[in-house]
Amino acid sequence: MLAPLAGITDRSFRSICRRLGAGMVFTEMVSSEAIEHNSAKSWNLATFSKSEHPVGIQIFSHDPETLARSASSVEELKPDAIDLNFGCPVRKVVKRGAGAGFLEDLEGLSTAVRWVVQSVKTPVTVKIRSGPSVDRIVAVEAAKRAETEGAVAVTVHPRTTKQAFKGKADWKIIAQVKEAVSIPVIGNGDVIAPQDVLQMRDQTGCDAVMIGRGSLGNPWIFSACRAVLKGEPWQTPDTAERWDVIREHYSLMIVDKGDFIGVREMRKHLGWYSRGLSGAAELRAKVFRLEDPEEVLNICQKFFLNPKSELSCE
Repeated sequence: MLAPLAGITDRSFRSICRRLGAGMVFTEMVSSEAIEHNSAKSWNLATFSKSEHPVGIQIFSHDPETLARSASSVEELKPDAIDLNFGCPVRKVVKRGAGAGFLEDLEGLSTAVRWVVQSVKTPVTVKIRSGPSVDRIVAVEAAKRAETEGAVAVTVHPRTTKQAFKGKADWKIIAQVKEAVSIPVIGNGDVIAPQDVLQMRDQTGCDAVMIGRGSLGNPWIFSACRAVLKGEPWQTPDTAERWDVIREHYSLMIVDKGDFIGVREMRKHLGWYSRGLSGAAELRAKVFRLEDPEEVLNICQKFFLNPKSELSCE
């Protein structure tokens, strides 16, 4: 599965990942308060194309009632799941009691899941972390509460709120949650290569694996993971195949967001796609200053079809 990543898992990237083998994708996290205020930007974050199914909409708020009302609202878009974000470690989010802030208020977490489940017919899932800190690991209790209140699956990112994305994910916590609940458990964290999926499955017994940062600049990871899980051979895409996907992603981004925003939003992806290639720093320095979509596309085509050339950014 493709993890929900703020500012990254938009329609264009989700579409690419689904085509390349992601079993399910999730939207960027959407503010429940913004949905209630009928924010066009937030509604845009929640919308998706038919080709993305199965797709989940992830929502967040500090208030169970607001979560429930917004879940009922976004249900009109007919997602395959509504995911509750109880794992975002960003300080301003946690400070309000939203995201991973719920891990410090498990009664509130129970209430939030219960009210959302009661307000919608769409399956409700939750995404949690290990706990607020290493001396307060609450993932098992949080997962059990979510199951009791009607969640149909739980995703576990086994880092604490304080860790954010630093340090190593403790997969043992995923295994502990799997032993404690009967609903499907989705493992997440430090999956950056196809073999990591096998290792996570074998070490934790999880029912599915969610990939976040491991997909940045590498949407092919989903195809590779599918092959590895089936015991089938998989070949790294060649230069032409990589460029075809990058160009498709770029085109989808421009069509979806327009020239001005599309070029800017694509810059970070071009940085990830070019990571590790000769001349990548020069490419980034150049395209990050350009605004004309055709000019950026032409420069990138020269670079990605001949990444070893010193002239590829000219």
